[in-house]
Amino acid sequence: MAWMDNGPAWGRAGRLAAWSVGASLLATTAFGWPVANDAGDVTVDGLAFKSMDGDSFAIAHVEVANTNLSKDEIVKLLTPDTPVDDELALARKLKADKFAIPSIDVVGKDGSKIRLNGMTAGHIDGGKVETLDIASVEATGTDKGGPVTVKLGPLHLDGLDVALLLARDDAVAAALPPSRLVGLTLSGIDVVAPDPGDSPGQSVHVGVGSIVVHNDYAGDSIKRGDTKISGVVIEPSPGSEAGKTLASFGYSKIELAMTVGVKYEADAKTFAFEDFTVNGVEMGSVGLKANFTDVAPTLFGADNGGRIQALLEAGVASIEIKLVNGGLFDKALAYAAKQQGVAPDALRAQWSAMVGQTAPALLGGSPSSLALAAEAQKFIADPKNLTISAKVKNGALKAGDFMAIGDPSEFVGKLDIAAAANR
Repeated sequence: MAWMDNGPAWGRAGRLAAWSVGASLLATTAFGWPVANDAGDVTVDGLAFKSMDGDSFAIAHVEVANTNLSKDEIVKLLTPDTPVDDELALARKLKADKFAIPSIDVVGKDGSKIRLNGMTAGHIDGGKVETLDIASVEATGTDKGGPVTVKLGPLHLDGLDVALLLARDDAVAAALPPSRLVGLTLSGIDVVAPDPGDSPGQSVHVGVGSIVVHNDYAGDSIKRGDTKISGVVIEPSPGSEAGKTLASFGYSKIELAMTVGVKYEADAKTFAFEDFTVNGVEMGSVGLKANFTDVAPTLFGADNGGRIQALLEAGVASIEIKLVNGGLFDKALAYAAKQQGVAPDALRAQWSAMVGQTAPALLGGSPSSLALAAEAQKFIADPKNLTISAKVKNGALKAGDFMAIGDPSEFVGKLDIAAAANR
């Protein structure tokens, strides 16, 4: 499909993987053109295409239930070299109770291969897909002379709306509601590719255990959003530069998890990051909480100008950052001490002195800046956890307020800053 030409930098296998998933998504999207013919069931068998760039596509079987598209239109929608305008027009027009493709096989002219299994979409109508399932995606290919493999586990989507993805840049498109997704679960991503740093013969393994997303909406605006990503692994080969750097810190791989929780109250025009936390195995965690005021619903709309204006009018009321040390601070200290040829305790003392001098200087020497420096020094001496918070004294700071601030002391004067170490 012409609009899927641009792909990841790691090679053709990635671009073909993007095409396969993109094709399944496009084949399940629309935004409510009038029904052009009587609804009916369409079955297509034995589809085989060869694109202009030499890639081969095979779709053994397609079932579309209670659809407004003809068999010829279904075939045209799935044909790789269909002109973009025609392709989008068919995607906009599509209505169906079910759109199922048991498998899609793609063979690139360079020998790369993709197989998408078990794509089923349900209740496609008016730019919305009630459910979308893909059982798995597997891809193999080469990049920089080395093998590439990509595996995706079961994917399930609820409440998918991709009107903006299919829309053209015109007045009609600008009036469309924004894209949205009510729910997503993905069980497993596994990618092995040549080392991105060009270390000869080396590779990197990237994996994700699971992704779970749930969003609630009130009209066009998000009301509540929760995301959990677990089992993220970044594992370079030991012989690569990245692998050697990790080893110098005492790690063979990076293992992460992330949680995000947001809340928007349209009546009060308040938006909050209730939780934004990244955890690292044998590293620790970084957490963020933030509250924003005067957030207009147009921030979630389809009009770019309205979104920009909403951002300019919104204000920051408070921010809190929490660091929890699970080993990374100690490893970083040991690494830096080795690089500088000093003892870790001597470097720790240097860091503490530097914080004691620079924090007050940067924040205008206010009492709160002195307290912040003292708590940071406690953390450096015994790194367990450190929480830093800033609350605007009078309401919130907006974009214009930030631009008008002339010196650090003026900025600090608008805030109540607090810090707490090892509590």
